[in-house]
Amino acid sequence: MLPTPPPSPLLSGLCAPEDRLGLVLADWLELTGILGVGAYGVVYTAVDVHTNVPYAVKALNKIGLDPRQRSFQQREIQLHHAASHHPNVVSLVKIMDSYDCTFVVLEFCPEGDLFSSITEKGHYLGNDFMAKSAFLQILNAVEFCHSIGIYHRDLKPENILVSNGTVKLADFGLATQQPCTDDFGCGSTFYMSPECQATPAGPEPYLWPQSVETGVHGRFDFQGLPE
Repeated sequence: MLPTPPPSPLLSGLCAPEDRLGLVLADWLELTGILGVGAYGVVYTAVDVHTNVPYAVKALNKIGLDPRQRSFQQREIQLHHAASHHPNVVSLVKIMDSYDCTFVVLEFCPEGDLFSSITEKGHYLGNDFMAKSAFLQILNAVEFCHSIGIYHRDLKPENILVSNGTVKLADFGLATQQPCTDDFGCGSTFYMSPECQATPAGPEPYLWPQSVETGVHGRFDFQGLPE
């Protein structure tokens, strides 16, 4: 069992995210832009140089990782791959390795994440049908993951992407195969059920973050509750 993720790796010796722009992977994908930068890597937009089909590519740093950090990284890839054939989970297309990082090729979701759809674009504001549809799709993804023994542990609108109206679960960095854990405080505080912060938690608390993340009126009322 791997508990809470270890501290972020030291980034000395790594190239800057923009240095990889224009890189062509395996004579197939050209990295064209930067979608996001995190502690463990960078997410790029990419395009198939032969068909112009767009993809997202997550470049996970390999330099500076200790064995525990490498284990978490490998677990993220394995669990995402196991769940990715569900229509409400972002598809993991291919894995490619280089000396300094692992490239995870993912389907591209052009509408971005659910958080920006709710708070910036207002797509769900006053639209009960769209809100219900998004909620049911999230439920489908979570139910499927649980049915194959995968527990995401970081459900939030920032980790749910939107593609042509379909919502898709992404980012399995905190996912586990342990159905019950006393690993308190794992996840994002604003979306964390109270019992996850103080008592051993199983799959049941997943309804709490789903109710928070579909606060489609544009704000998240539960942030004000005492921890």
